[in-house]
Parts: sequence; structure tokens; C-alpha cells
Amino acid sequence: MKQITLRGSADLYLGLLLLLISGVVFWYISGLEIGTVRRMGSGYFPLVLTIILAGFGLVLAIKGVIAKSEAVAPMSLRPLFVILLSFVVFALLIDRIGLICAIFAQIAVAHFASDETKAVQSVLFGIVLAALSAGVFVGLLNMPVELLP
Repeated sequence: MKQITLRGSADLYLGLLLLLISGVVFWYISGLEIGTVRRMGSGYFPLVLTIILAGFGLVLAIKGVIAKSEAVAPMSLRPLFVILLSFVVFALLIDRIGLICAIFAQIAVAHFASDETKAVQSVLFGIVLAALSAGVFVGLLNMPVELLP
């Protein structure tokens, strides 16, 4: 797959990403009641966290413009696409084949995100993740999730 090369520093791009996320959250919570410090509304806490996030983003973006820092390494699109695809596979399969099989399907797809991944590692990770997920979500939290088809 293609690689994308960005010019500039990692701090600049991270700061811009945090500012973008802050902007989306500001828009999302704009309909919530903010209230005051003494009578907090449902949007008060998210607003405070978003302001803090935007502050971090602004500081990082300014630092990325002013300070000399290392350039961003080229980014390959294959891992991003394959990992996102693995989440889609999990979401589509969990109701049809159960939690454990959906986790193994997700791990099988995600395995192809990197050439460095070994099949044994992926199988072991799938076993551990399936066991932990079954234990937490079904055993501890009593969620109504089918484990197997």
C-alpha cells in the first residue's frame, strides 16, 4: 500500500489532532446544560475536560511550530486499513458467531497488519483475549453476550 509522508513535526500534528477532537466535542456538547460550579449541568464536566484537551493541543501545536523537533516518519496505510477492518469484522460477527469466535476472527484479520507478526503470537493473543473477555464481560459483568454460536 501507499505511504503518506507528512512535513512538519509530530508535536504540530498531535496538537492539531487534539484541537480537532476538542472542536468536535465542543460541537457535540453544545446542546447540554453547562450550569455553574455550584450547580453543574450535564455538560459541565465534559466542557472542562474539553477545554483542558484544547489547551494541551494548543500548547503542542505552538511548540511544534516554534521548536525544532524530529519530523514525522512516513506512515503506511496498510496497518491502519487492516486494523479498522478487523474492528468491522468483530462488530459484524459478534452477534452471529459469539464473542470468542468473533475475537478470533478479529485477531486473524489484524494479524495481516504487519509483516513482523508471527502466527503463534496471534493465536496465543487470541486465546488470552478471548479468555479474559469471556471472564470479564460474561463472568464478572453478567452481560448477555453469547460466547459461542
